[in-house]
Amino acid sequence: MGSPNYFDYMALAESEYKRLLEVYPELKTLSKREFEVFSQLLTDKTQAQIAEGLFITHSSVHFHCKNIYKKLKINSRKQLLIKYKNI
Repeated sequence: MGSPNYFDYMALAESEYKRLLEVYPELKTLSKREFEVFSQLLTDKTQAQIAEGLFITHSSVHFHCKNIYKKLKINSRKQLLIKYKNI
């Protein structure tokens, strides 16, 4: 069989996302952009680096972080990393 194409990767990403939501259903409350920021928060990137990578302002990242923390009932990035370290 040939190498995976775009649609194969998209199907894999969708199945992984569904699996993730089964384990962490509270992630369904995040908007698409919040989920993008959330996934970047799991890395060692600073908020400034996240902003640059997502082509948004640092204040937008800060705004999304506040919303993410509120929706996930946590208060800090440290709590986020502890709670979602297995992702």
